[in-house]
Amino acid sequence: MSRLMGDSIRYKSAGTGRKVIVEQITMIVMLFFTGCAMVALETTVCARIRIPLFGWSAASPALGLLFSMAAGFLFGEREGGITGLLCGCLTDAAGIHTAVANMVILPPLYFLCGYASGMIGRRRLAHNLPSFMVFSLVGGGIRCILSIGLATVKLRALPPPVWVWRGLIPAWVLTVLFSAVVYGVTYGEKRLLEPKGNF
Repeated sequence: MSRLMGDSIRYKSAGTGRKVIVEQITMIVMLFFTGCAMVALETTVCARIRIPLFGWSAASPALGLLFSMAAGFLFGEREGGITGLLCGCLTDAAGIHTAVANMVILPPLYFLCGYASGMIGRRRLAHNLPSFMVFSLVGGGIRCILSIGLATVKLRALPPPVWVWRGLIPAWVLTVLFSAVVYGVTYGEKRLLEPKGNF
């Protein structure tokens, strides 16, 4: 009898282990393709968005950055960091952010933002959209400051204020506005992977 019980426990453990592996692979694949889709949207459709307040200049929300932080916020710091590296490399390769493109700056920046979002968000803040929007505000601000700094290095002078007003600020505003959409998409993926979980 005890032998049968031991065999049953081992069988259940093996089944649980396989289930965990399948869930991990599913999560990785889902985050990978969603990250690629976010960067593709950022560099194509969303790059044509214009805001009247800023002189109708074209701007694009940092969807790759947002998704990196959302992955960390909802899945954990490891997932956020890995997703940040992926989205940072893809965005850098696309070269739409002229101030930071081709300088291998975005991958470590997105990695740090995704990791910090997971580490701080899951332990210190409430798990909701307003908390994530705070992260999007901070993350977008860090990217703006970094862009100004790198542009200053390239030009050997401070960039013109019109570039900041019509280029960086609109992108920052759009990043915060689009954070609700990216959070919703990532939250939906979390629900698909863990339909009975509480977040």
